[in-house]
Amino acid sequence: MKHLEFLTDYKDKVSRLANFWQLDKHDIPAAPGVYLLIAEPGFRFHYPAGWSPIYYIGQTQSLRRRLTGHRRWHLKARSDNRGYAVLEPRHEYGAKFGGRYCFIETWRGRTAKSLEDIFLGDFARYYHAFPVANGAGAWRRLD
Repeated sequence: MKHLEFLTDYKDKVSRLANFWQLDKHDIPAAPGVYLLIAEPGFRFHYPAGWSPIYYIGQTQSLRRRLTGHRRWHLKARSDNRGYAVLEPRHEYGAKFGGRYCFIETWRGRTAKSLEDIFLGDFARYYHAFPVANGAGAWRRLD
């Protein structure tokens, strides 16, 4: 898939890209996995080693619950009546730039956390940075 070249070993396991704002219409499993939050078509973030529309990589025990929760917070961040409140970066970036997502369910005894570590590490090695909305704690993912 375009823009997922850093996941060369896992491309066959990635769901199709889908519209984030319409995820209530999608069949998202309540299974553990890793998800990628991706900017709307045509928008990319400048990383030290290239451009990518990915702004966040996360893991969960229920893809459906976590993505639904992110959508709720992204919508709150989009709201004009939130006053001066600043939300977590993934929600601020999602409100401004978000538009798509994809996910990878766990398999063969892998945990969502171990997959997230792999994907964050692969992203960092490929782009020489972590996704813009991932926190500083992501640095512990590198060997």
